[in-house]
Amino acid sequence: MTEKTFLLCPGAAKSGTTWIRHYLGESPGTDMGRLGEMQVWDAITLPANARYRIAPSALLRLEYALARPLRLPIRGNMLRWEMQTHPDRYFDYFRKLLRRPGVHLTGDVSPGYAGLSAETFARLRDTFGRDGIRTRAVFTMRDPIERAWSALKMDRRKGRLPESQSDAEAFVARFGGEGPGDVPYADTLETLEAVFPENDLFATLYETLFTSETITAFSGFAGVPARPAAGGARVNAAGDRAALPEDLARRVFPHFESDYAAVTARFPEARQLWPHARLLG
Repeated sequence: MTEKTFLLCPGAAKSGTTWIRHYLGESPGTDMGRLGEMQVWDAITLPANARYRIAPSALLRLEYALARPLRLPIRGNMLRWEMQTHPDRYFDYFRKLLRRPGVHLTGDVSPGYAGLSAETFARLRDTFGRDGIRTRAVFTMRDPIERAWSALKMDRRKGRLPESQSDAEAFVARFGGEGPGDVPYADTLETLEAVFPENDLFATLYETLFTSETITAFSGFAGVPARPAAGGARVNAAGDRAALPEDLARRVFPHFESDYAAVTARFPEARQLWPHARLLG
């Protein structure tokens, strides 16, 4: 009998997570559910991500009140709100997916989970484990400055930046000083390694994610047939490929320096694969 697996991907954001979800979702024996990002555990346990908590409108509450007793599908934000309000239903949802004929793999790809505590990750592992479901984790890491620049370009496309401010000005305003930003890669890795044994954790660099070698290795880890050709089908790739000016990278480097140092120490190949790792000296 094929082992039932729940695959957890806590990011990193802008590091191929959408591609991972689509790749798995198109694999035989897989059902990744109806939502793109579940956004459950970060919304209810991380103050910084409380903005993801669904504030249900009167209409949403009415739809939910009618859907439950009539056993109608719980969809979209109604489903997300239900799980955030009743976390046990998160587990029920994925158990149900794995009970479908032919399905052996499901999962949650939510980059906001990068900051979850070891206790929360362990709760996921142990709760599924009691039902004979194995929880495994995958984590991708992209050149930090390139990742931040990609996120800023996305904010520009979505109208989240003032038109009076250039991309360079916005980038320096956001990352020009030292201090906390996104959860450091090293922190997420340390937390994951405290919860998952080595054979249940797949950590990789974004810069190699789409290669035949990494796709084959990741597919074996996830328990799906390898499709190396899918590396050319990137999802949610930024439409604006304008290169980040070198002087701008130098200005924001102090903000990201500790992440470069920590990851290149763990993954020496990042010194060659991350464009701005050379700024470490």
